[in-house]
Amino acid sequence: MAMVADGSDRRPVRRLLPLAIAALAATASAAEFQCAPLKPSESRRPAYTRIGEQARCEGFYDRSVSQPFIEIISLTSGTAPADGATVLTLSTPTRVAARLIVQPLRPAPFYRVDALVPAGQALSWDTAPMLSSTGLRVRDLGFLASQVAGGAGSALIPVTIGRATAAPADGPSLLQAVLRVSVPVASLAWRRQRMDGSAGTWRDIPGPARFAWERVPLALEMPPDGGGVRVDVQAVDADGKVLPMLRFSVSGLADGSP
Repeated sequence: MAMVADGSDRRPVRRLLPLAIAALAATASAAEFQCAPLKPSESRRPAYTRIGEQARCEGFYDRSVSQPFIEIISLTSGTAPADGATVLTLSTPTRVAARLIVQPLRPAPFYRVDALVPAGQALSWDTAPMLSSTGLRVRDLGFLASQVAGGAGSALIPVTIGRATAAPADGPSLLQAVLRVSVPVASLAWRRQRMDGSAGTWRDIPGPARFAWERVPLALEMPPDGGGVRVDVQAVDADGKVLPMLRFSVSGLADGSP
């Protein structure tokens, strides 16, 4: 005898359909995930490689520096994690998939983790392999994320470590960025601009002259309307030479969320 589904049978299917679509999207993103184009270390283990079939690559790599530069190595929101944490919960405020980079704030060792943060989900990351291999502590790590769909040079997304909290509705959110310079510098300046290209004001980053690879903290205030920003950072080395400018964009809460 033929069975005819009634309305009560269809409702659970409708509720499960968005979950099934999300699961398929996450699987597709994981399958397309690729390691960064790094040279795996020939002398230290574990060498940088993909971890099984996971959307994660990890290990030591070799790096050569030929030109002076400024780089951003961490962009987070909220409080810093405790050193005793073994498993960290990492998330981003947008509902798009993100590529996460975990790397030392120090110049060495050259060890890196690349992982996929699925769209609208948090990632549970076991710190033990990295910390035991490098001798680092959680406080020595930088966390940087960018939109997967944007490709190379896409906007950065702040990483929340631990339970995410909503940004205040009546004011801007404050992000913690960490910069690093590859050579000694006498001065640093930066400016923040809206995505519409409106001009920003250059401001000095306070502090004495920096040594090579010294980390430089930068508090970045985001617009209260949830929009994104562009950031320029300019440095002058100890000999008075201007280094190549660092430029990056940061997505706001109103960007990249369907």
